[in-house]
Amino acid sequence: MTTITVAVPSFSRPNELRELIESVLGADELPDELLICEDRSPRRNEIAAVVGSFREAFAATACKLSHVENEQNLGYDGNIRNLLQQASSDYVLILGDDDVIYANAIAESRRFIDAHPGIAFVSRTYSRFSSSPRDIINTTWLRGEDCVVNPSNSTPNLVFRLCGFVGGLIIKRDWANAKATTRYDGSLYYQFYLACLAYYETGIGYIFASIVGGRAGNPPLFGSAEHEKDVHIPGSYRPKGRAKMWAGLLRIAADVDAGGHAGLYRSMRNEIAGRQSFHIFEMMPAQGRRATLELFCELRKLRLTHKFLPWLLTTFICIFGSYAGLGFALFRKLQFSIEGGIGVKM
Repeated sequence: MTTITVAVPSFSRPNELRELIESVLGADELPDELLICEDRSPRRNEIAAVVGSFREAFAATACKLSHVENEQNLGYDGNIRNLLQQASSDYVLILGDDDVIYANAIAESRRFIDAHPGIAFVSRTYSRFSSSPRDIINTTWLRGEDCVVNPSNSTPNLVFRLCGFVGGLIIKRDWANAKATTRYDGSLYYQFYLACLAYYETGIGYIFASIVGGRAGNPPLFGSAEHEKDVHIPGSYRPKGRAKMWAGLLRIAADVDAGGHAGLYRSMRNEIAGRQSFHIFEMMPAQGRRATLELFCELRKLRLTHKFLPWLLTTFICIFGSYAGLGFALFRKLQFSIEGGIGVKM
């Protein structure tokens, strides 16, 4: 039987981690391992206490509870790679430390993997929730049924949409470890690197059932690792930090193209300057007009303002200021319902 590790890169969120662990224990079918890699955060002792409080419960199951405390802060990309190296199962289902899995998650994952032997990377439908996992805001999907997405039935820009949210991504451990590299550390998109390779090699699997929930509203905590400190500030997405992330995506795409898969770089450039512009600019009304203009300038340096949307959204925020947030909320509903084959269950 296919073995699955649920793997969690943990950093300074002990309360959310408790809810995550409870969701694993509450699953209809438990994974073979729950692996938590704590990345030398200021709340390491609290996280250790949370994990320790569940040892007796896991001892009564067939699920192994593994807790690793990194000797140094590896950062986001390094800790994702670390999880894949530390895991003991055939496949690794990654969760952010403030995500939860749903009761069907492991059973659905095993069913899909068994039906598609050799698949290296699997994406999934996911939901967003507010304060409680029961308070679902929306559910987002990219395909209306289980499938394998590859160059014969899709365009390369879909790769990013399949892996931009890390929670619930399932990766074949041995395959990923053979591809391991530190080249993209600091990009905050190591999963995109793996997804690109899988897209051209085995295709990317897609599970239509919603198997994970992502918590809305928590600020990002990037910026503690040495290769993140230069531009990322924990608690926010700043313009220079966001630009570095997009530069990292483009670097990965260019490298994959250089490996013989021409077309990814151009597709990603259009994806970022088009559809993804909405997602980065919707955060900007709260940061103000000056930060919005700074973001636009950073994108222009990367040649990512060749589509109309960055110009339109920058102008919109500069005119309406913080009130532009109300317009983004309406725009999000319209976008999710009509664009790119994406649907939202409210």
